[in-house]
Amino acid sequence: MNRLGFDLAVRCLCASSLSLLLVACGDSGSSTKTPTNTVGDVSGGYVFHASGTDSNDGDYSVLGSFVADGKGNISSAVADYNLGSGIDPNVPLTGTYTVSGTIATFNLTDGASVKDSFSANLAVSGTTPLQNFDGSGSGMLYKQTTSGFVTPGTYSFSLTGEGQGTISGSGQFVAGTGGTFTGGNMTFTDAQTSLSYPTVTGFLATPLTNGRGQAALVGSNLAYYVVGPNQILMLGLNDQNLLYIPATKQ
Repeated sequence: MNRLGFDLAVRCLCASSLSLLLVACGDSGSSTKTPTNTVGDVSGGYVFHASGTDSNDGDYSVLGSFVADGKGNISSAVADYNLGSGIDPNVPLTGTYTVSGTIATFNLTDGASVKDSFSANLAVSGTTPLQNFDGSGSGMLYKQTTSGFVTPGTYSFSLTGEGQGTISGSGQFVAGTGGTFTGGNMTFTDAQTSLSYPTVTGFLATPLTNGRGQAALVGSNLAYYVVGPNQILMLGLNDQNLLYIPATKQ
């Protein structure tokens, strides 16, 4: 498997002092350029998630983060991989990015020179879809803000992935002051099997400065990444299934 502004729209109006007719420069009306972007428009922290199918690793799900320096370079990059061929957690990455028009292309490389690449329509803040992850994968790119996040609180989450079949579900967990869950519930379906947990166990450990932390939910080991003060994304690190769990603090 091979391992995001705007220039102001230019409007030129020429006034004839005799006729008082407005004439657009070079045309009979106002002219607007297509917005373009530069590498300087991509800076700060980002979180990305992608999933797809790879000829070597089968179905996969990837969750990671990086810092763009506004000059085309990527630092402080790390990702967790749940692959058909196994789990590859907390992988340090280096990389670069380029910008053409409104599209940014990111290239990430691990210590063994295994590369990931993907592209995204630029979003200076907020969230934007990413595509072409290692060819055919897709997902989302999030602008990241780690300041203001604390682990205690009540989180609502959704759950998607693969196990015996397609997994879907939702629930809630309450993280106490030490990160250990003190309450919550969950229901999910895996293929034809439906399960309900009136209480959930687990924990949400304090994240590192890059926003990555460890977690567990009802026996599943997870990595999570802080997107903002009230949003995290979690990825399952058990090779029996693929789990992706976005969670929002209430």
